Amino acid sequence: MLSFLALASTLFLCGVSASEVLVYTDANFASDIGKHDVALVEFYAPWCGHCKKLAPEYDAASITLKKADPPVALIKVDCTVETSTCSKYGVSGYPTLKIFKNGEMSKAYDGPREKDGIIRNMMKESGPVSKKLENAADVKKFLSKDTVGVIGFFSAEDSSLAKTMMRVADGLPDVRFAHTVSDDVKAELKQEDEAIVLFRPKVLQNKFEDAEVKCTETKQDKIKSFLQSEALGLCGVRNQGNAADFGKPIFVAYFNIDYEKNPKGSNYWRNRVMKVGKKTERGRCITELCYQ
Repeated sequence: MLSFLALASTLFLCGVSASEVLVYTDANFASDIGKHDVALVEFYAPWCGHCKKLAPEYDAASITLKKADPPVALIKVDCTVETSTCSKYGVSGYPTLKIFKNGEMSKAYDGPREKDGIIRNMMKESGPVSKKLENAADVKKFLSKDTVGVIGFFSAEDSSLAKTMMRVADGLPDVRFAHTVSDDVKAELKQEDEAIVLFRPKVLQNKFEDAEVKCTETKQDKIKSFLQSEALGLCGVRNQGNAADFGKPIFVAYFNIDYEKNPKGSNYWRNRVMKVGKKTERGRCITELCYQ
């Protein structure tokens, strides 16, 4: 028992924490917010139920994002006490989340509020909207993730289609984007002309959908709608962050999923739902199935 207490005391003294969230006040917000290239600030109230629900996800995300390259700071401000700061940034409800860049408020954060979604969105905010692929190793790394990835194949980085895709990428934080002008990379992925192609990860590949889907649209809004729909897929995972992206009419199937511990079982039920969805006569709108 004494050994356990000694260990606990040592961990406490060493500063081991389940959170890397910084607490800012009226006294230090203006002076310290500029220390971070990118930061996510939560304006909250201790009594707020939604704030309490967000807290463990925010704490967990802060640990990963502090170690990211470049790091992203997660900050919280208690609006029941720090009234001047909250008033300055027009906080009227809780929690309110805002993204700051180089000390200035950039925009409201309206992305997912679970750990992985926060991490994914903020890492995109801290880096380029699209990763440049220069060789086969870059391609392998990009396509090794368990989420959908979009790659733009361009004649030049400033081509018309390239510029359009960058604007689309900036508006789809939940989707990973990459681009290339390398002939070697184009040959590796068998792409000769300028194109935007969506790649499904192996864990989500199935007999009902193509593993690679080429976008034939050229206008920004059309490209965005196409990629958003294809990224969700025939049976996408619906969560708090993307629920509004699923069009209606819609069929919702609820079942347990765990792609880390039980990908085979998760895909078994997902495939059964897609089999039904594929047979419907009303097209993608009715077959954009989701589960959670």
